[in-house]
Parts: sequence; C-alpha cells; structure tokens
Amino acid sequence: MDLEQCWNHYRKAEQLLEQGHWSEAQFLYDQVLVHMPSHIHAAVFNDDTKPCQFVCLITVYRDAAVSQSQILNRVGQYQAAFNCLNQAYGLLQFISIEQCEIVNATEHLLSQSSNDLLNHIGAFCSSQRSAHWMFEFELLQKAQHYFDTLKCAQQMPFQTPVMN
Repeated sequence: MDLEQCWNHYRKAEQLLEQGHWSEAQFLYDQVLVHMPSHIHAAVFNDDTKPCQFVCLITVYRDAAVSQSQILNRVGQYQAAFNCLNQAYGLLQFISIEQCEIVNATEHLLSQSSNDLLNHIGAFCSSQRSAHWMFEFELLQKAQHYFDTLKCAQQMPFQTPVMN
C-alpha cells in the first residue's frame, strides 16, 4: 500500500471511530499499521525527506497504534492491544538510535512519541490489574533505560586510547 493510501485509510479510520464503527476502523488501522513501518524506514534513509514529513509519518503511526489498541482493549483482545502499542514503541525506539540527519533533526519528537507510547502501555498494564501485565511494563521500562544509555553513549565522542 502506498503512502497516500495509508493516509486515506488513517483519515477514514478516524472518522469511523468517531462514529462508533469500531470493527471498520480496526480493519483500516490494521492496514495502516502493517504498511506504515516500511514508509517510515524508507523516509529515514531518503535524503529528500523533510523533517515535517517525517514528523507526520511518526505521528500518524503513533496515533494509529494508540487508537487501534484502544479498540482492541474495548473488545477484550488485551494481548493484541498490548502488542500493537509495544510494536509501535519498539519501532520508534530502534529508529531513534539510527545515526542520520532526519533522526537527529526530529530527535525530540521521536523521544516524545516513544514516551507517549510508553505512557499508554503503562496505563494499559495498570488497568489490567495483573502482576503479569505489570511485569511486562517493568521489562519495557528496563528496555527504555537501555535505549537511553545507548543514545547517550552514541553522543559521547569516541576516543581511542593511545599508548606512548
């Protein structure tokens, strides 16, 4: 599915969700979530991608994942709701460690979007009132810490020790 079709599906899904047509919106969000990661990856490695375009891709992907997870949660598909948020969160985390111009230019948005998804995951896990879900959230928080450490290490200048 090309990017324009993804955008149209996303907009239509938003309308359907507002009208209460959950199953139709769920289908369209699913299509967006399947195809948007490849568009995001292509944008990362395309030198012609402008930061505003990249921001739009990330925002649509994040918002589609949140909306889809809310639908899945409402219909009792808890594991699928968690997986949807977790997959989007993971993609943004891995994108954020890419060392390229577009990622550097939008670093703040990537971090904010990742944190938004992590907060949604935290709210989801807390609402389940289960030790299993809280353990899953704890694992994600640890992963967040490791990604933050990796990002900090990438920003530090690399120095090769010299022996005299």
